This record gives sequence, structure tokens and C-alpha cells, in this order.
Amino acid sequence: MQPSASVFSPRHWLRAPVRRVLTRQLYFTGAESVVLVILIGIALGAIIVAQLHYTFGQSGADTLRLLAQLLFSELAPLVTALILIARSSSAMASELAAMQVHHEIRVLRQFGVSPVHYLVVPRVGGMVLASVFLALYLALAALLTAALMTAGPNAWDELLQLGDVLPLQRVLGGLTKTALFGSVIALIACRAGFLAGSAMTDIPQAASQAVVRSLIAVFVLDALWGLL
Repeated sequence: MQPSASVFSPRHWLRAPVRRVLTRQLYFTGAESVVLVILIGIALGAIIVAQLHYTFGQSGADTLRLLAQLLFSELAPLVTALILIARSSSAMASELAAMQVHHEIRVLRQFGVSPVHYLVVPRVGGMVLASVFLALYLALAALLTAALMTAGPNAWDELLQLGDVLPLQRVLGGLTKTALFGSVIALIACRAGFLAGSAMTDIPQAASQAVVRSLIAVFVLDALWGLL
């Protein structure tokens, strides 16, 4: 394995170690979180419908449109990021910190393997891909729940009409924000793991730092995104 291989080259992503790390990250971050994300999306849709439609008397169509706009502009990216921080950032930081404690990363360097290319890049890529798909699942679960609660048998027709009021730019903007959050969370977790020392107590400290710093970074980025 050549450490000088570009991470943008298809050959780099086809290498067995990179492919294995990417697949594991996608499975742990994405596949294992699907059920949780769908359940949260269902609860989120039900809560918003209960407040807007049943409590404040908002019409079903208006409730659905408002929910769709909120989901793709704010709720789906932010809730997905919080799930990733809770489930994946601490685990990622702990894994890399353990490798640092047991000198596995130093051994990689001695064999001429770039830890960034073969440990960080596939983890970041897996986190970004998983975060985008999880945000979509969450948004779809929330919208379907809201449509069923407000329109009943006509839920599918109500969902199809959202295409007329929900600009594609808003959807793409929300997914871009989600990808940004995913990349930042992964980079912070990797940095926390790489900065661990040689003591076993550094492993939980790295996990804690990854969670706290990721939370701060996500909320700061979210505020800046809203100002732009």
C-alpha cells in the first residue's frame, strides 16, 4: 500500500483496508442507526402535528408544508447530527485512541502506511454518506407520519403535493448541511483519538472530548449557517 496514493483516486477507495474501514463505518453509523432514526422521525412528525394541527388548529396541508420546510432546513440535519454524536463520535474516538495507546498507529507509520489515508479518510467518508441517508430516512418518516395523521387515506396525495411547495434547493441545502455536520463530527472524533496519550485513561477522555467538541461545533455551524 502506497501512502502517497491520492484519496481522490478510485484506486485508493478500492484498496482492501480502505474499503473495509469504509464498510464498517457505514454499517455502524448508518445501518445500525436506521431503526432509531425512523422511530425518532415518527415521534417528531407526531409531536409537530399534535402541536400545530390539533392544539393550534393549523390546517393539515399547512402543517405538512411547514413540517417539510422545517425538516430539511433545520430539524433533519440537527437531529441526525445529535444522533451521530451520541452513537458514533465517542466510539470512533475511543477506537482510534485505543490504537494510539497500543502503538498500532505508530506501527502503520513504520510500515509506510499513512494513518490519515487509511484510518481517517474512510471514516469521514462513511460518516458523511451515512449522515445524508439517515437525514433522508428521518425526514421521510416524519412526513409520512404527519401525512397519515392529517390526511388519513389521502396521505400519499398530500405528500406528492409537497413537490410544488418544497424547492429542490431547500432539500439540497439541508442535505449539504447534514454532510457538513457529519464531516466535522468525524474529523473532531478522529483528532481526539489521534491526540490520545499512552495511558488507558486517555481512551475515555478522548471519547468525552469528541462528544463535547462535536456538540459545540455543530451548534456553532448551525448558527452560522442560519446567518448566511
